[in-house]
Amino acid sequence: MMQNHKDEFTQFIWKRRMQTKRDVRHLFQQSTGMLGRLGDLISESSLESIQQFEKNNWAKLCKDVIEANTCELEDIPGYFGQKVLLKPPIHLDELKMSTNRTDFYLGSEEAEIDPQKWYCVYASQGPWTSKQYAKPMYKEFVMQTLEQVKQISKEGEFSYIHCISRLLDLIHPSHQLPANILAYPLYSAMILKRRLIQLQYDLGSQNDEQASNFVLDHKLALDILRQIERRLDKDLRAYFEFLVPSKAIWRVGLAVATRCISYVHDFYPGKDDASFGFDPLGNCIVNDTQTMYLESMQHSASTNNTKTIGIMVNMHAGNIHLVVDGKLQACGFGRDAMHFEEQERERQKNLIIKNLLLPCFAVQKGVGVNPEEQPMMKVNFGEKPFTHTINASPLNQTIVHSVSKGLDTIAVMEGGTGKQYREKMAQEEDEKLHTSLEKSYFKVSLLPDVLKSFSQFPPSVYRRSLAATRIQRAWRKFRGRKMRNAIRKEQFEAAIKIQRMARKKLRKIREVKNISAAKIQKTWRRKMLIWVALLRCIYQQPISELHRAAAIIQKKWRNWHMFKNSPLAAKYYRKVEELDAAATKIAKWWRALSKKLSEQREGRDRLDGAVKIQALWRGYMLRKQLKPSLRMKLGDLGLLMLKARETLFRMQAAYKIQRWFRQNMERKILLQKARTRNMAATRLQALWRGFWVRSHTALRFTYGEAIFLTAVYKALKQAHFILKMYRPCGIVCPKPEKKTSR
Repeated sequence: MMQNHKDEFTQFIWKRRMQTKRDVRHLFQQSTGMLGRLGDLISESSLESIQQFEKNNWAKLCKDVIEANTCELEDIPGYFGQKVLLKPPIHLDELKMSTNRTDFYLGSEEAEIDPQKWYCVYASQGPWTSKQYAKPMYKEFVMQTLEQVKQISKEGEFSYIHCISRLLDLIHPSHQLPANILAYPLYSAMILKRRLIQLQYDLGSQNDEQASNFVLDHKLALDILRQIERRLDKDLRAYFEFLVPSKAIWRVGLAVATRCISYVHDFYPGKDDASFGFDPLGNCIVNDTQTMYLESMQHSASTNNTKTIGIMVNMHAGNIHLVVDGKLQACGFGRDAMHFEEQERERQKNLIIKNLLLPCFAVQKGVGVNPEEQPMMKVNFGEKPFTHTINASPLNQTIVHSVSKGLDTIAVMEGGTGKQYREKMAQEEDEKLHTSLEKSYFKVSLLPDVLKSFSQFPPSVYRRSLAATRIQRAWRKFRGRKMRNAIRKEQFEAAIKIQRMARKKLRKIREVKNISAAKIQKTWRRKMLIWVALLRCIYQQPISELHRAAAIIQKKWRNWHMFKNSPLAAKYYRKVEELDAAATKIAKWWRALSKKLSEQREGRDRLDGAVKIQALWRGYMLRKQLKPSLRMKLGDLGLLMLKARETLFRMQAAYKIQRWFRQNMERKILLQKARTRNMAATRLQALWRGFWVRSHTALRFTYGEAIFLTAVYKALKQAHFILKMYRPCGIVCPKPEKKTSR
């Protein structure tokens, strides 16, 4: 009966655990999928609104250009087809363009072509990082994960299933993969394998989908992460090609779209700092400056007198590469262009990543070229298969809007319907768990149910066992102590031998060093003796005087060196620099002012000279025109004024003396008024302070202190009155006697 009760309780616990597991599995499968689908609906509706807005704008733009007669019938499909085409030149007869809007040539019977003029054509659209949405962020996640996996030891046991499943669901969203891996942990490896095979990832020797085992080790995890990174690299790279004659003069590149509005058709890529261009000689052109890029480009292979060259734009790294003879060349512009300075590379990278770039194609007739030859160019933006094969997407594909987090149509589960397959996996997993539980119960049942009593172990046996254990422990301690002493003794003997040999070796080395030092000292003393004798012969001075001079020089030099490296010297030099700067500033100001003053002085001197000359001339002319009688009267008047000159001087001196006396009296009156005001203010302050002290004495002091201070104040007041009364008599302050000077 107890056994039946135990079995029923075990079955109840088992069923409850299985139900909980099913509920958790259902929660994993449903909750994330619902949230993901809600996000898909929001993103798809927003994208449809953006696309509809763009279509309306293109329709309005087509209407405007048709009304302005600047658009032809062949250009209208390009506005709505979401593909890159060449825009026909406006009011330019020298350039002719084909109806497919991808080919053009230079030549016209009506207009004369300038052989040294550039003729440029722009594309309608171009690569733009903003249209890649979150793919640059995905690339950063993958690169960080790859670096972290590389740092993990290869010998360690790590599981990469959840890491790779989350990255896969981020880049190829299905809203099912992480949930199914959490719901079916026993089959997580097989679910991830099926998903990788469905997405056409290479698993090496484990590519067989029917195989039941799948081992995701360190090497395979790195390989899968590198494949994911290559796919993202392809999506973030835009590529297009152009075909030109071998002897044609061309310049091809990209320009910032916001700066192309003001460009005319005699422009070429690289003419300013917002465009990047390549030429047939292998030069990079930016800001109208050529930099050697590919020396071997002139000798590249060509067929039928034509060359096919590609341009690849890396929108994540901010680089522009050239593709020649099927090979991706080094970076021409951007972050990794080592033929530019670091500041210029950073500027180019920011322009490439943050702006819309329009492909530009420019050709030139050239001097001395056969007039019958027409420079032409054919451009392929992805409508036709490319000549060169590289890991990049066609430019037409990169400009198309794509859902950044859309639902992947590839099912994670397969085999009949998804529901049947999941039910089958759930049943198999439940059976496996049930089997493992039964095994564990069976192992537990093998143990005896009744615990043994102490009577089954007699005390005598227990005591003998305990005594044997103690004897063994003591014997092992004794043997261990004896072995440790023997080892320590051997170590001491070995150390003594080593020390003896080391001391002997060191003694020999010390003797050799002493002999060598004695030889060196002997040579040095002989050299110093010769040097002292030479100094005595050269300077004709005693050695003590030379030592004193050397000591003075050394002292001065040490003081200067100490001052040079001290904070005081830094302050001194800083103060000197400030004084120099101030002196320079004052000198600069004074030079300008002095120059201005000298100019004014010269002008004033010239004016005074002119006035004097004019006065002399006018006087001469006036004297010449006056009658003799009038001239004599004026002469008499002048003599009279000379006689009265002394009287006039006296009057002027009297006026000056009166003015000085009045000013002196006015100054004395003002000083007397100020002194009176100060005395009145001092008196008012004294009265106020006395009143304030008397009114606050009771608050600040005790009653006895207040009585004492009041008495002292009255006594001092009476003493002051006595001093004032007797001061005129000379009792207190006798006046000093005046000394009579002889």
